[in-house]
Amino acid sequence: MKPFLSPVTRRGALRLSALGLGGLAFAPGAFAAPGIRFPMRIACMRVGPAGFLQIRHDEQQYWSQMRTRLGGLIDRLTPIQPSDMLGSNLMQVEGGPSCAMVARQTAARWGFGHVILYATHDGQNTYTSDGAWWNDLFATMADTLDKDGRAVGEAHLLDVEGGPAIASASADAPPRDPLNLFDGGRNPERETLDRLVRGLEQELQALARSAYDSQRSIAD
Repeated sequence: MKPFLSPVTRRGALRLSALGLGGLAFAPGAFAAPGIRFPMRIACMRVGPAGFLQIRHDEQQYWSQMRTRLGGLIDRLTPIQPSDMLGSNLMQVEGGPSCAMVARQTAARWGFGHVILYATHDGQNTYTSDGAWWNDLFATMADTLDKDGRAVGEAHLLDVEGGPAIASASADAPPRDPLNLFDGGRNPERETLDRLVRGLEQELQALARSAYDSQRSIAD
């Protein structure tokens, strides 16, 4: 005998996905919100003042966990490394718009519809940039660097077709306290990345809820 499954409508599946449960039940069919079509295919790239950076395995896990929590809202969320890219040094010559352009073109070439550009900093060293592109892309983070030694991070979700960021998030974490013997095991930059990922996750959930509200013509 086949197990009994209660019927789930597209709206019901969308509601589950918006709560992070869609991957445990049903992946919803394609549905749209302003500027986004779900389920999403997202590339992820890490950026520094000198250009694109390697996304280490331990960092990749934070994004993989976000993909799991969002369930059916995201079809793929895959890091793209500098070695996978063509023309990844263009932003050093042409400035900030070129950095976003290269990221969008690379993501589109790999079959993704969106790309996350993100950056983190541990707050302990000075980041300098010869051009204005760093300030253009990560204005909040640039203003916060080297203040009180706080670790900071910023992320932007871009459509590969162009336009402003669809969603953005920023985060920070206090520096380690050298006088606290129990504080030595903390990693403020990893704490920042975790908060950054969860902040962007909340933005995507809000977009999904907006899409859910727009599907009123589909019966429950």
